Amino acid sequence: MFRQQTRALRLMELPQSLLLVTGDAGSAFTAVWLAALFVSLTGRVAFDAVSTLIWVAAWVLLRAYQGLYPGYGKSPQTELRLHSVGTLQLLGAQLAAAFAIQEFAPSALGIGLQWLLTLVLALLVRYSIRAFLIRSGRFGRDISIIGAGQTAAIAIGHLRANPAYGLRPLIAYDDNPELQGTSLEGVPIIGSIEDALHAPRTLQALISIPGARAEVQQRLVNGVYAAFPFTWVIPDLFGVPNQALQPHNIGSVASLEVRNNLRSVQSRFIKRTIDLLGAGLGGLFLLPILLLIALAIKLDSPGPAVYRARRLGRNGEPFDCFKFRSMHRDAEAKLNSVLDSNPALKAEFEATHKLKDDPRVTRVGAFLRKTSLDEFPQLANVFLGTMSLVGPRPIVQGEVPKYGDIYAVYKQVRPGMTGYWQANGRSDTSYDERVGMDNFYVTNWTPWLDMVVLIQTIRVVFAGKGAY
Repeated sequence: MFRQQTRALRLMELPQSLLLVTGDAGSAFTAVWLAALFVSLTGRVAFDAVSTLIWVAAWVLLRAYQGLYPGYGKSPQTELRLHSVGTLQLLGAQLAAAFAIQEFAPSALGIGLQWLLTLVLALLVRYSIRAFLIRSGRFGRDISIIGAGQTAAIAIGHLRANPAYGLRPLIAYDDNPELQGTSLEGVPIIGSIEDALHAPRTLQALISIPGARAEVQQRLVNGVYAAFPFTWVIPDLFGVPNQALQPHNIGSVASLEVRNNLRSVQSRFIKRTIDLLGAGLGGLFLLPILLLIALAIKLDSPGPAVYRARRLGRNGEPFDCFKFRSMHRDAEAKLNSVLDSNPALKAEFEATHKLKDDPRVTRVGAFLRKTSLDEFPQLANVFLGTMSLVGPRPIVQGEVPKYGDIYAVYKQVRPGMTGYWQANGRSDTSYDERVGMDNFYVTNWTPWLDMVVLIQTIRVVFAGKGAY
């Protein structure tokens, strides 16, 4: 029965995997063609067809080994890391091979350009194919939720909000008879855990009973493991940096290493390098646009084009955060007048420090906020080292009490132009949710998470969702 289920799973995932393989291969060969076209303009020898086919096939096989076809259950950071590291490994291997056969000089340019183009093209094509599969309802593996408590509700909500994970909660089981016949976040609870073991309805199970005693947890995991081809277990590790966990074993004892990525000199060097490159090149590229925005602000309302907002930075040190002015000069007077006359707006402002219909905002300012263009001057903050491209939201002194104990974690890093909360809800999230997202970012920070946030921010900004 177990082998039949596993075989059925592979067959169900085969069309999606083939489509992703086709997209990868097409991206790689397109990159080869573009690189060969460029190399031919320099008068150098183009690529050998046979060797090119071998290297592209090796790259696709490596990605299959990494589990990227179809890649169900991988976080965006993990997927991006596997994609980037695997592609760069093939670049290094092919350069080494070219050097070994004394063809390094004429081949290096084409090889390097080929794989760098592949790095970008394959990612864009993969995201596009997956988006198509998600919209058509063909991406993902149905899973059973074992345990229908609060933890399961959180997991279900996240998986449904992020279909790119490829895990679709279908049914749930719980031994509490009062829960059976009801639903959890829209997922029906159809029976007891024993029912799941004797008649599994899906090929993957997610065990979500972190508070169970050790012997109960052991018996449950072993039972589910025997009944389902794929089993995931949510451990009792809430608050622990989950992106930094590395499994190990000490004999027959399982253990988890919790890495403090903030103390990694290499990772921090990479982050600062990305910041400097992004701020420097981005500032030069956007300079004409920034000048036009400044002119529009000056023509729309009196006052400076850029203003300095006092914020708290790394180690709690205050700094001047640069932003394009999006409010009238008498902003505070307008705000106080409106809040005094409207208790509902006053409650909204006290809860989030924002107003959806803010009377202080100018006409140009409303557009700048909607498109997030008002934050572009912060590139200067990034270059100066008071901010980062990605980080927690910069806050004022008055918000520190709302962060509580989390503030000690928050101030370990520089605040960012964008961050995890901006890419996952922006102003549509509650204040407590924002604080939780800032805490998640700092405790789980890696350069790969930064890259994912930057990619997600581009998508969110173009959608214009949650910005005001």
